[in-house]
Amino acid sequence: MNSIISEQPVREEVRTTTCYMCACRCGIKVHLKNGEVRFIEGNPDHPLNQGVLCAKGSSGIMKQYSPARLTKPLRRKPGSDRGRGEFEEISWDEAFAIMEERLAKIRATDPKKFALFTGRDQMQALTGLFAKNYGTPNYAAHGGFCSVNMAAGMIYTIGGSFWEFGGPDVDRAKLFVMIGTAEDHHSNPMKIALSKFKRNGGRFVSINPV
Repeated sequence: MNSIISEQPVREEVRTTTCYMCACRCGIKVHLKNGEVRFIEGNPDHPLNQGVLCAKGSSGIMKQYSPARLTKPLRRKPGSDRGRGEFEEISWDEAFAIMEERLAKIRATDPKKFALFTGRDQMQALTGLFAKNYGTPNYAAHGGFCSVNMAAGMIYTIGGSFWEFGGPDVDRAKLFVMIGTAEDHHSNPMKIALSKFKRNGGRFVSINPV
């Protein structure tokens, strides 16, 4: 008996976007096959990274397909102790109802018992506004643990701060001092700039006591 196998045409696409694996936002090209991400490469036409992509950027595909990615709300199973990792799926409506009940109870008694800590730049404005209107002063974002202390120290020592979004004048500088970080651990744009700086005869000093 003959069987007819109909092959579906493979739909391949390349989408240009930016990487969100760190704060640099390097330009990337995302290759898709039938709507699924297959691999990621740097975009040579992007002015920031000029096609350079680090290992973290290449692994961005795992943000979409990691087996550990949470796609639904989970609640600890009744009777299960903390730390045992025993959870059950619940609906979004049920999850929001639980949060609403718990937050309302804390706000009615003592809102300062509620502490809120957020991640990077995407939602800080909204989460800070939420904490203020909720009535708690116990709100913090990643900056206080990551860069604000460094920025304050540099302002008081050299008169200005430079972080990931700054722009050192490497085109006219003759000496570049990097303190507390390894050259190969830095962002792609900085690696590109330092390579050009050294090729042009600049002197590079790294102070990394760790």
